[in-house]
Order: sequence, then structure tokens, then C-alpha cells
Amino acid sequence: MLTVPNEFFRNRAQSEESSVSGAVWLIEYVCEQLGLRDLSETRVLDVGCGVRFTQAFINRSIPIGQYVGIDVYKELINFLQSNVADPRFTFKHIDTHNAMYNPDGEPLVETTDLDIPERSFDLIWLFSVFTHLAPHDYVTMLKVLRRHVAPEGRLFFTLFIDENTGTGHGYTDKMSHALAARSEASVAGQAAPKPAPFRDGDPSRPLVYALYSREHALELIEGTGWQPLSIALPNPQAQHQIICSPV
Repeated sequence: MLTVPNEFFRNRAQSEESSVSGAVWLIEYVCEQLGLRDLSETRVLDVGCGVRFTQAFINRSIPIGQYVGIDVYKELINFLQSNVADPRFTFKHIDTHNAMYNPDGEPLVETTDLDIPERSFDLIWLFSVFTHLAPHDYVTMLKVLRRHVAPEGRLFFTLFIDENTGTGHGYTDKMSHALAARSEASVAGQAAPKPAPFRDGDPSRPLVYALYSREHALELIEGTGWQPLSIALPNPQAQHQIICSPV
């Protein structure tokens, strides 16, 4: 049983139990999207790992072949390294810059060393990472990750796409609903303007909401060594999800 001190939960609005249950749901959802029965034979690289997936795998006895978690939060990684003895799990600290989570870190560049084997992972996933990346880091992250995917592997990441989906779960859905309550233009039925390729949803809090148009999100993938396979709409546990395969 892995018990995690409260200080290692970043931006968690739910209880620890709800957080772990959400992770379980996401694991099952990813398996469904990729046509996998479970992850018992899958080597997973989790970038921006936090603690919830490790807790889910260990505390709920969910099958996993190999799990490597990477995070910019050094104290969190130190805790996991000291408290998870299962040989299937490895944790690495990476000191890369992010305006929201690690403003004093080193810039992410194509040659950034993640200190993990290349071409080794069947599945690379990133939850709530691209949602906080500016375009130059979006492209660079894709290029860095490309070195570490197995030939038949997959990349799964979440992203804020600036569009109304009708699900009620997307950032733009929620903002549009709030604006509609007081917008005369909305009441008059005027068409919404075309979204900008990229915008910071709340400049007062840099990159809390990194919003991309659908078109630009796909354009940025070109030339990174990946090809997009699908884009799924937001759900109660995740924003838009993009699945890619290596070119």
C-alpha cells in the first residue's frame, strides 16, 4: 500500500480516493482506446507522472509490465524512489523549464536527456502536460519523446483544444457557457470567431490554460516523427486526447 503525503498532490481538488479512482478510470480508458486488454505486457513511460497512477497500479493491484515515471518535482521523485520497491517501477527527475510548474528549470531542447533507454516504450502518455506547454515546447517535447518509443508504440497526450464540443467537459465549453449568460452576441446567434492558433487562456497565470486550435495542434505534430491517429473529445477525467504513432 502506497500512502502519499498531501504535499505531493499538486492542484488536487478531489480527495485522495477520488484521485486514485480517476487514475483507474483513465488506465481502463487508455486500454480501451488502444485496444488493449490491460497493461500487463506494456512498458509505459509517464511524463509528468505525479503520484496518482503509481498509487492506482500499486494500491488497486492493476497489471503493469513496466512503468517509468518522470517529473520536474524533485521532492516527489525522491519520495517515490524511496517508497516504491517494486522492480517494475522506476522514477526519474528532470529539471526542465515550465512557466507553471518549474519556472527555474533548464530549457527543453531536442537533445534533452531523459536518462532512460531509447526505443523502449510501448506506450508514452502525458496527462496535463501539453495542457501547459507553449508551442515551442509542444514541438520540442514531441521530438524528445520520439527517441524513446518502440517501433510499434503509441503516444497518448491530453491537450486544451479551443473548440466547443458539446460535452461540457472542455475548457472552451465551460467558458462559452459562462459567456453566453451575459453575451448579447451569443444571444443574437452570431457565429463564434475562429480560434487563434494558440492563446494563453489566463495570462495572469502563465500556461495554466494553453489553448490550441485543432488545426494548429495537428500542424505542430508535422515533422516531429509522429503521425496523429485520432483526437478524442474531453471526458470527465481528461481534456481532448491525441493518439499518435511513430512515423
